[in-house]
Amino acid sequence: MILGKPDKWFNPNAFLAPANTPANSGFYGNVGRDTLIGPGLATWDFSVLKDIPIRERLNLQFRAEIFNLLNRANFNLPNAVVFTPSGVSPTAGAITSTSTTSRQVQFGLKLLW
Repeated sequence: MILGKPDKWFNPNAFLAPANTPANSGFYGNVGRDTLIGPGLATWDFSVLKDIPIRERLNLQFRAEIFNLLNRANFNLPNAVVFTPSGVSPTAGAITSTSTTSRQVQFGLKLLW
C-alpha cells in the first residue's frame, strides 16, 4: 500500500516475513520484480546566451544556465528493507535523501575568434 509520505512511502505492515525454517534459509520472499514505485522525477533547466560582437571576427559570448529552475525537491527511492533479524525495520519505507541537487545557477563568458 502506497502512503506517499516521505517518512512512510509504503506501509511495511502490509508484508509478511518468510517462515524461518531451514528450507527457507536465504529466501527473500515472493514480491514481484520492480513493484516498488518511488516518487516521480521532474526538473526544468533553462539557458540563455548572448553573442556580443567586438570586432569583425571577434565575438564575446555571455551564457547563463539555471538547473532545476523551479527548485523542486526530487526524492530518492524509499528504504526497501522491511525485515531485519530483530523484526520490522524502523526505517522501512522512509525516504532519507534527494536524487537531484537544489537550484544551481552558472554564468560563463566565451571569447570566439
